[in-house]
Amino acid sequence: MFNEQQISLWIWENFELPENKYVIYDIIIDRKSKYTLVVFKIHDKQEISWILKDLKKDPYFAKATHNSYAWRILQKNGSILEWKNDDGETWAGMCILREIQRENWVNILIIVTRYFWWIKLESDRFKNVIQACKIFFEKIKK
Repeated sequence: MFNEQQISLWIWENFELPENKYVIYDIIIDRKSKYTLVVFKIHDKQEISWILKDLKKDPYFAKATHNSYAWRILQKNGSILEWKNDDGETWAGMCILREIQRENWVNILIIVTRYFWWIKLESDRFKNVIQACKIFFEKIKK
């Protein structure tokens, strides 16, 4: 479990994505709710607003019920900026941010999109968001 007081000895910032935008559509389907994961390598906080605006121009993401996200950026002075947004899916952004922290990655933006099909998943929605992030980290490390 990630401990808030934990001190990291290394940071994974030099990861490679096959493309500028890495997308895994329907990474998880649970009781008709569909989850898609999108990852961007970022270096500046200003990039995030451009990325989110551009993403929402795509009808697939514009029509989604939730586009929750989290990001971490390593600053030149060695500090780390991080942020999360639930987009109406309470605590989903924190789930994404915790997974990024656990893996100790920086310069990354992860968006988990959910299409909700009127079947309440209760706490399983958090498991799905976390699992989507874990699937990405496993795939990219291979």
